[in-house]
Amino acid sequence: MNKNDKSNDYKNLVDLMAIHSEATARLGELESDLQQAWLDLVDARRTDYTCLQQSHATSAEAVEMLATIHPEWFEKTKTLKTPYGTVAFRRTSKLEVKNEEATILLIERLGDEGAIFLRQTTELNLDALAMLSDSDLKEFRIRRVMAESCKVSPAKIDLGKAVATVTAAKEGGSK
Repeated sequence: MNKNDKSNDYKNLVDLMAIHSEATARLGELESDLQQAWLDLVDARRTDYTCLQQSHATSAEAVEMLATIHPEWFEKTKTLKTPYGTVAFRRTSKLEVKNEEATILLIERLGDEGAIFLRQTTELNLDALAMLSDSDLKEFRIRRVMAESCKVSPAKIDLGKAVATVTAAKEGGSK
């Protein structure tokens, strides 16, 4: 590759970075505009939304209360169908463990009898394995894969650094 080609490639790189930086800045402006438009839309409908949320919660509580005091509605089936939807009762359970470590210790005291209540997991320690040589890794059917990435970032103004530079220049000039 001759010097002229390298010079053109570098010019193209700078031109592309200018396009990328401009697009990034304009995308930021667009996102900001969209966020503001979203907030304006939400503000315009906030009263309706809060009223509907309140109605929704109140009616759900009232339906549940009525269904609870009328178990006869659910004698034949667990689900009551209406033209506006359904009301269903489902019985579920879950286990609540206050202190998992203490429970595990208590189960471990049972010995083999308690083994059914415990689950153990084994996973590879990739940080430790990474310290092995490629030939050692091969014995474990592990292959080290090298990757290279290129990140393109637009230039940004570092306002903190700019302010510090101006402040330092003013302090240096006033002495």
